Amino acid sequence: MRTILVPIDFTSTTENAVRVAAEWAKHYEYQHIILLKIAGESEFDYLHIAEGHSFVNEESINNLLERTELLFDQLSTIVTEISPEIKVSRLLSDWALTRSINEVLKNQPSIELIILGSDDSTSSNESFVSDNIVSIARTSPVKTLIVPNSYRYSTIKNIFIPCDLNGIKKLERLFHHKSVIQKKDVHLLFLNINTKEDTDISPEKKRELETYIQQHLTDIPSSIHYSYDENIINGILNFASSNDTDLIIALPGRHSFLYYLASRSISEGIYQNTNQPVLILK
Repeated sequence: MRTILVPIDFTSTTENAVRVAAEWAKHYEYQHIILLKIAGESEFDYLHIAEGHSFVNEESINNLLERTELLFDQLSTIVTEISPEIKVSRLLSDWALTRSINEVLKNQPSIELIILGSDDSTSSNESFVSDNIVSIARTSPVKTLIVPNSYRYSTIKNIFIPCDLNGIKKLERLFHHKSVIQKKDVHLLFLNINTKEDTDISPEKKRELETYIQQHLTDIPSSIHYSYDENIINGILNFASSNDTDLIIALPGRHSFLYYLASRSISEGIYQNTNQPVLILK
């Protein structure tokens, strides 16, 4: 059965990610959601320091396990209320988060999507999962949906796809995800951002992009846009906010969020994106 994996912690950020996962599963025909919790996430909550040594407080461990079970119950109920037909499974892992996710992916080949909650200005507490977004998204072999805490699911109609004229063939990644881009009333907005002022994009390059999209995505309404911005992330976010987009799809290459996160701070990438979810394709 088609499965979504959602890493969780004790924050509103991952609770919101679970809500989005339930809505996403209902609209895109997933049958199973796995909730993954890391046992060691809050280890310092139950470490006791005495005479220069640390030891585990058994009562605190039991309290943490009880809280974890209550959390699983709460989030499972959220999924059931939104989409009663979805199966919900629970996993508690003793390994580090990124390793746990990769192990689950090895053992659960039906997982097609990971949904990660991302902290923003509306988050009341820092999310353990959000702190690990970049490492998870980089290492995951399956597509990853990053969901800001302030985002509330709505029908996805306008999908924004930043693209690089020098890497047009990377658009073929879209062909493997037609369940998302071929929904009724969906419109694709392609954007190329020129980072060099006073340098025009050649007509040949524009025609190459237009021809490629016409040939491979003929049955999906789309439009192609061009803009200038020295900072590609700013250009992406400005376009998204001014064009009423519902989802950003990040492709490999220069215009990918991950490309910029490799050399820039997280605040310049994912955390600036406070409105739209970002789907990172593999």
